[in-house]
Order: sequence, then C-alpha cells, then structure tokens
Amino acid sequence: MSITPPAQKVLFMGLGASGKSSIRSVVFEGKSPEDVKDYSATINYTRSTKSIVDSAFQIFDCGGQESFISVFIGEQAEFIFSDVTILVWVVDVSNFDQVSTSKFYFDHAVKRLAEFSSGALIFCLFHKLDLLLPDMREQVIETMKQYFVPIKDIEIHYRATSIFDQSIYLTIGEMIQKLILQGTKAKTVSEAIQEFIQQHTELSGIAIYTDDGLPVFEEGELAERIILPANLWLTNYDRIKDAFETMSTFKTTLETDDYMFVFQRIKDELLLTGIAKKVAPLQYVLVKMEQIATIVSDLL
Repeated sequence: MSITPPAQKVLFMGLGASGKSSIRSVVFEGKSPEDVKDYSATINYTRSTKSIVDSAFQIFDCGGQESFISVFIGEQAEFIFSDVTILVWVVDVSNFDQVSTSKFYFDHAVKRLAEFSSGALIFCLFHKLDLLLPDMREQVIETMKQYFVPIKDIEIHYRATSIFDQSIYLTIGEMIQKLILQGTKAKTVSEAIQEFIQQHTELSGIAIYTDDGLPVFEEGELAERIILPANLWLTNYDRIKDAFETMSTFKTTLETDDYMFVFQRIKDELLLTGIAKKVAPLQYVLVKMEQIATIVSDLL
C-alpha cells in the first residue's frame, strides 16, 4: 500500500493589488487574463490544492492589505510560515509608491520563513511588467533586484513576469518542476524523456504541460520554445474536441519555416509536445512521438 506524501505548501505574498490572486487564477485555474481584471482584494487568505503527477500542492494566497500582512508576520507567523516549500513574493513594478513598503514586509517575511521553514525556496516576482514602457523594463528590473536583497545572506530567485505573456507560465512552471521532481514517479518520467532524446537526436525537445499551460517536464535544447504553441493548442482544444466528438485520441502538428511541433494528449489532463528541426522527416517525428507517448503514459 503506497503512502500519499503530504501536500507541499506554496505561499503567495505581497501587497494588495500586486497581482497574486490573478496569477493563481490564470496559471492554476485556467482563467484568461481578461477574466481577472476586476478581482476584489483577498480577505485574510485563501487555500486551494492542486495535484500534478504524483505531487500535491497547497497554494496559500495571502491577503496583501497591511493589516493582514502584519498579522501574518506577527501573531500568525508560525501557522503561515511553517512547512513552506516555496515563498512567492509578488511586487507590482508599476506602482513605484508602494515599492519601499513591499520591501519592508518582504524583509520580515524572509526573516519569518528562515525561522519556521529554513529550507524553503524564495521567488521574488517583479510583476505587471506589461505596464512598464519597453525601454524602461530592463533598468527597472535591475534596480529592483538590487533593492530586494534580503537582510540575511539568503538566495532569492528573481523573475520578471506578466499574466499577458508566457513569462508567468515559465516562472510558475519552473517552481512546479522543482517540486514534482522530488517524487519518484516524476523522476522516472524525467529520466525516461532524457534518455529518449539522447537516443533520438532528431528530436530537439520534449515537454509535458498541464491543462492550464504549465510546463511540468522540459527536456532538450529547444524545449522552452514549445510553450507558446502548446498554450495556443490548449486554448483551442475544447473547440477542436467538440467538433470531433468521436475521436478517442487527438494528435496534431504545426510547422514553421524551421521547426515542426507535434501535440498529443496523454492521460486526459496532460499534453505531450515535441519539437524537431525541419531537417527531420515528419513521419519519423510522428513515429518517435508516438513511442515516447506510450512510454510516458505507462509510467504515469
């Protein structure tokens, strides 16, 4: 009898209106950015559970009003910061007036995290990048990185994000990959994909995505290039499925001037995608993708 591991705790924190709830809704609930424009403030905190492969996550979305954050880092600190696997601190880079306040609470949150979950990973998201003028973005992000250095010598992973492009999926996907690869099943799948690519070098990348567009496995030199077409495929899948009600499996291809992409459903809730350079014959790529789909499906 297998024992289900406890859910890992992912803590989203930051000032009010920084975009925490919008991130959670877009990347974990499959909502579009347009659906979350008018979100009201989170009261206290919300907690939800997400399962991917053989890992479960408890996602805490903590309210960002100063009255709530003061309680979180004060009398509720042990409850909020205990058993945390990842702390995600979200900063609205378009609201310069609130940056110093965000840094103040960030320092206190990092201190509390070190006290109750010393091994947790810390991601600091410089969010709403889309609201900055393009020629300002690089300078603002570099300034933020220098400013959001914690008091203690603690490693921080800095990422610039927006819910209106692939940056938020790449960033949250990176976190999820770090978590699921602690599980035996996920490690086995990852190793199988790595070995397959090494044996079939015509494939330049293989990735597996959740229904929400999160990359949970990415192997190969070009794997990161898959995310945009994969998300477009997922966005249109329901319409395609409704038009072909009798299909039991559905596989499609996409070709550009330089690359071929193959998309195939596995285990209903996951999308397997491969990328190959156009020098490889399409039929060969299709056969190889069918082989890795069988291998991965059996392991999952």
